[in-house]
Amino acid sequence: MTADQPRARGPWRFSAGSMIVYLAWLIGQVVAGSVTVARRTLRPGRFAEPSIVAFPLRCETDLEVTWMASSITITPGTLVVGTAHGSDVEPVTVFVHSVFDQDRESVQEGLRDMEDRLLRMTRGPRWQEYGDHRGHEGRETG
Repeated sequence: MTADQPRARGPWRFSAGSMIVYLAWLIGQVVAGSVTVARRTLRPGRFAEPSIVAFPLRCETDLEVTWMASSITITPGTLVVGTAHGSDVEPVTVFVHSVFDQDRESVQEGLRDMEDRLLRMTRGPRWQEYGDHRGHEGRETG
């Protein structure tokens, strides 16, 4: 590489500040989920509207996948019940049991928001500009 060539930039832009922002948001989700569980427990009538959804991830590294699965599982009302390994052409897919969401679209919307925030933490605020290296960005199943 010569002095006039730009340095190659990868998708990783991790910073301690972005981790603090993500963890603060995640703690808020845990508190909100706990309130929902408590309220549903004390309210007469139907307690839950459970569903299991398949959610293909844009997370690519073991760290991102593990962090995402852990974030889902520590949030009250959701649990990762399984994973399907990815390949060069298919993403890693997590199977998420949700207790309180009435439809799969709302579950996937919440998971997509969580994943966006996680990838912003691990790859930086402009992570989407780098694209998905395996060519499956935005694909969802239900």
